[in-house]
Amino acid sequence: MLSNANMNQLVVNGIIINKKGMKNMKTSLIKGKPFLALFLFALPMILSVTLQQFYNICDSMIAGKFVSSKALAAVSASYPITMIYLAIGAGFGVGVNIVVSRFIGENNLLHAKQTIYTSILTIVLTGLVLTIVGYFLVGKLIQLINVSDDYYNDAVVYLKYYTLGIIFLFLYNVVTSIFQAIGNSRIPLYFLIFSTLLNIGLDIYFVTVFNMGVEGLALATFIAQMIASIVSFLVLIIYVKKGIGKEKKILNFSILKKVLPIALPSIIQASTISIGQLLIQTLINKQGSDVVAGYGAAYKISYVVINIFVTISNALSTYVSQNAGAKEYKRINQGFISATIMCIILTIVTTTLFLTMPNVFLSIFEKENEPLTVTETGCMFLTTIAPFIFLMAAKIPCDGVLKGCKDMRSFIIGTMADLVIRVVFSYILVEPLGVKGIFIAWPIGWAIGAILSITFYFIGRWKNLIGYERQTCTD
Repeated sequence: MLSNANMNQLVVNGIIINKKGMKNMKTSLIKGKPFLALFLFALPMILSVTLQQFYNICDSMIAGKFVSSKALAAVSASYPITMIYLAIGAGFGVGVNIVVSRFIGENNLLHAKQTIYTSILTIVLTGLVLTIVGYFLVGKLIQLINVSDDYYNDAVVYLKYYTLGIIFLFLYNVVTSIFQAIGNSRIPLYFLIFSTLLNIGLDIYFVTVFNMGVEGLALATFIAQMIASIVSFLVLIIYVKKGIGKEKKILNFSILKKVLPIALPSIIQASTISIGQLLIQTLINKQGSDVVAGYGAAYKISYVVINIFVTISNALSTYVSQNAGAKEYKRINQGFISATIMCIILTIVTTTLFLTMPNVFLSIFEKENEPLTVTETGCMFLTTIAPFIFLMAAKIPCDGVLKGCKDMRSFIIGTMADLVIRVVFSYILVEPLGVKGIFIAWPIGWAIGAILSITFYFIGRWKNLIGYERQTCTD
């Protein structure tokens, strides 16, 4: 085994990094103007997550436009369950991202490489187990969320195909996190563009030519996801081997001790959020298929925005982690301000659009002459949450710093409080206010979560974890 001192080079963002450090990195996170560095790094990630959400929206859009509102309801009803699987892959990806970023910042290239290979093998094996278990539990899961009989079978079919693709879902998320950690957020974007276009093409082909309905939508998603994940994995392997060389010891399971303390809280946090959304979906499912379809469409639209916020937070986490590893502590504050500005801009744009033209967004999911309830429900959701999106803008930069400095306890408390409050108030308000009460519960949860995250940021436990105070005192 070669020592770290003997590691020759690592390709980052298409540029060879040698043992002297991170020179010549196109989107260096430890050099240059913080706002520009963070923005250029985050932009491909934002485009990727937007496309990924559009990827998910495609099935709903094709279902609503070319099949029926009941098909849209089937896809929408399955969505919270699919989010649980996505949460596992994304949560593990967060752990891998932060650990690899830290090793890159420290120029510990051997451990960076071992983290990459070991993490990929671990998540693939995890995906295999969950695929087998999940496939046989599909029917039970659909029953648990009170899916109506008129679209039950379609929901089961859709979820079965999705479950078969869990391994590819996990692999793609982790590979994407690795590319982002080593400073290249563009390559995942290219693959996602390809995968999204392939999914849309196959969706339309299977539904319109073969008249396969929901089964066609599910099969298209499975095929597109499989191809994208396998190809992106192969590119990553080439990418890393080209930079580091043919190291024999590429697996080091002890390194999971660094990944799992970050990944597991992220998985638990994200999974719990998904379970909370599942509980809310259970309430929605009792309101009828038209309400389910309208809410499902509006929720996916809102989730595009929510995921952009989360992506800014994740980009900031990587930025903070690399700068903490390089002991560039002053840049952390500058990154926080930069992320806050991005969130404010996003808030202004989103709030304006949701309040002024919610029906325009919803029209992409609807056939002509569909029940008015579908549109009314979707518009009600978007206009209810729109005035309170600023709460997300306040919370997200704080979360980014907390995660980047491994203050996962504070991050989870703030996020879990948001979830618990949202679920509790959904069940409280649904009786007197109906579906409107469920929608009102969202900003209530956001407010509590924002207050806690902001408080934890200013308390500054995260500073102690990275030695920030000690360093700044000696400067």
